[in-house]
Formats: sequence, C-alpha cells, structure tokens
Amino acid sequence: MTGTPFTFFDGNDFSVQGSAPEISGFFSNRPNVVADPNDGPKTTSAWLNPNAFQRITQDPNSPVQQFGTAGRNIAQGPGYADWDFSLFKNIRVAEAKDLQFRAEFFNLLNHTNFRLPDSDMNSPTFNRILEAQPPRLMQLALKFGF
Repeated sequence: MTGTPFTFFDGNDFSVQGSAPEISGFFSNRPNVVADPNDGPKTTSAWLNPNAFQRITQDPNSPVQQFGTAGRNIAQGPGYADWDFSLFKNIRVAEAKDLQFRAEFFNLLNHTNFRLPDSDMNSPTFNRILEAQPPRLMQLALKFGF
C-alpha cells in the first residue's frame, strides 16, 4: 500500500483558536508551505523535506491572527507491505470428530513497516519516525471439532 496521508502542525496557538482536546488534545495550527514536503530523504531520521514548512510568527501589528497555508493530509507517510500465510491440516479422528492443525504467519517476509513521523513542529523529534509495526509473528494452534 502507499503511505498514509497525514498533516503537519505547529503546536503554538498563533491563531488564538485554543486547543481541540477531542481531536488532538493540543493546539493544531498549520505552518506555511514553501516547498514540496514529500520531496525528502525518506529515512527514519528525516522522512520529509524539513525545509518545506515555514513557521508562523505572531505579528503584534496585525489585529487578525494568522492561519498557515498547509492543507490537511498533504504529507505522505511510509508505505506498507505485508504478506500473511497460513497452513491448515484436517485430520479425521472418528466419524464425527476431527482435529485441525493450524500454522499462521503474519508479516511472513519480516518487512519493516514504519509508523508515521512526528508531525509537531515544536517537538524535538519533529519529522522523525520513532516506531515500527510488529515484526513477523507466528501462531500454532490445534482445534478439536466434535
């Protein structure tokens, strides 16, 4: 799958709109966009173009507060690749009874799938990927049907 779209934001409340705890729990003002944010190195230490955003500064001469030009979901996160595989073997024990052996593999190829980068410009880990999806998981099971 292609990467999940997400939104970068600035945790400073320059628009004086207050926080939205039911949505994000903090101030969610957006910065100005000055370049293509998806044109970045695509590494875990810097996923998108760090120079694509310009912070909004509070202008004391302006009676109206400012909003950034960054749209919602303009950035694209890492892609997702996953192969799941399972084997089933049915063994007849008696006329109305059977035993089923299952072997299930999730993320069979053990591909690293990263989560979204930190999207708060105020965070010290801004634009970094800090987590990954679970690695390969294997599950064995026996099922007795009667």
